[in-house]
Amino acid sequence: MASISAKSAARKLPLWSFIARESPASLPSTPFATPAPFSGPSNPFLPTKNPLARSWTRPKYSLRRQKQLRRAAEQLGFDADAVLPAPHLKQNAPLAKAAAPPAERLDAARRLLVGSPHVHGSRVLDHLAMPKVGPYAGRRGAPFKGKLWERQKQARLSKLRTLLEGADARIEAWRKAEAAAKSKGKASLPF
Repeated sequence: MASISAKSAARKLPLWSFIARESPASLPSTPFATPAPFSGPSNPFLPTKNPLARSWTRPKYSLRRQKQLRRAAEQLGFDADAVLPAPHLKQNAPLAKAAAPPAERLDAARRLLVGSPHVHGSRVLDHLAMPKVGPYAGRRGAPFKGKLWERQKQARLSKLRTLLEGADARIEAWRKAEAAAKSKGKASLPF
């Protein structure tokens, strides 16, 4: 592949086409040489604010596309921070905290959740003694309230048990009452 020119490589590879489009001055003369640091007029990875409309325009490249470009730079053996523009980071999030997975960003006291008997996956995690993270971390009581039918199931079953206990006697009394009402309506005369 070393025999192709830098322009033809830019047509075939996403990283080279990005560099050729956004920062042509940093495109090297030989195809797979290390490109110069990004020197485009503006950072296409950052959102921009329109001062007249007081609204923000989203970045030219989505976060997914930025990640693909960073991965392509690393696969070719380049330093992604030098070749590509700086990524968009929130101002209040430190770099170390942004790189950590969501479970590690929570306090240690808020990481564990108590499982709910209504949520099957939660019971499985309790049985395996695995930590649970999420929006209900740190709350007292069951983290998930369950569906309405799940919450009313015990009351419904106890009511059904009490109704079934005297069911045979009630059925027999009803049959006798129906037979008496039927015989009461019959005439005593044979015609």
